[in-house]
Amino acid sequence: MTLSDPTNDQPPAADRAPRGASGPAARANGAPVLKLEGIHKSFGGSEVLKGIDLEVAAGETVVIIGASGSGKSTLLRCINFLELPDAGRVYLKGESVGTTVSTRRGERLVFKEQELNAMRRHVGMVFQSFNLFPHMTVVQNVMEGLVSVLRLKRDEARTRALRHLEAVGLAEKTEQYPSRLSGGQQQRVAIARALAMEPDVMLFDEATSALDPELVGEVLQVMRDLSLGGMTMVVVTHEMGFAYAAADRVIFIHQGQIHEQGTPEEILKHPKQERTKAFLRGLDHI
Repeated sequence: MTLSDPTNDQPPAADRAPRGASGPAARANGAPVLKLEGIHKSFGGSEVLKGIDLEVAAGETVVIIGASGSGKSTLLRCINFLELPDAGRVYLKGESVGTTVSTRRGERLVFKEQELNAMRRHVGMVFQSFNLFPHMTVVQNVMEGLVSVLRLKRDEARTRALRHLEAVGLAEKTEQYPSRLSGGQQQRVAIARALAMEPDVMLFDEATSALDPELVGEVLQVMRDLSLGGMTMVVVTHEMGFAYAAADRVIFIHQGQIHEQGTPEEILKHPKQERTKAFLRGLDHI
């Protein structure tokens, strides 16, 4: 398997210098920004997640890999409560999401929509599909959540939107409509839209899988820049070069459980578990 990253010439995470005092290593003993305890999720009679425990430190980039159907995307959707976990808890900045209520069968968690909406303001998510409003310009797409959710004044929202569009390299496309953009540019607008909400954590669910191969690099470069800038990120991807170059930690999920985790060097070059080795051997053709 080739692990070189085609997006630029920077060294892989395992070989480059630490990110500095603001990076994850400096906060190894601090409280995690995101914590999952015993997350379970089933659909019908199929148990997709079988007790996921995970902590993500401030500034850390965690990349999740695994075969199709292993539960990677379901895990991200449970973090953002687009899917409600059947059991387990999600903590954001030390605060448990959900309200404990007593029933005849004991205590259970209740998720109120108002509480979930408030939590989602702090957890940005970028999907495979771009989900842009076709009747809005690029800057209007990024402004929409700032005005409708955060209730910012339009002038303030536009200023913030322009700043984040510039950060993803789209300052010259602000008045274009999505139909005039390439797939890579549309995905960068989607990233800017999520970033403009100024979340504590960014989730990426196969953000490049819907793109033509020649457009993948520009999106991966934006994601790498965010990682190097200290954004806390959880990334589901099949791009092993990106995982090796940008991740602080790689997690291999198999059949709804964390099967193995470690540094990119440990997991992608020297995995210990046979199932991890078999998965990586299957990627030799990529």
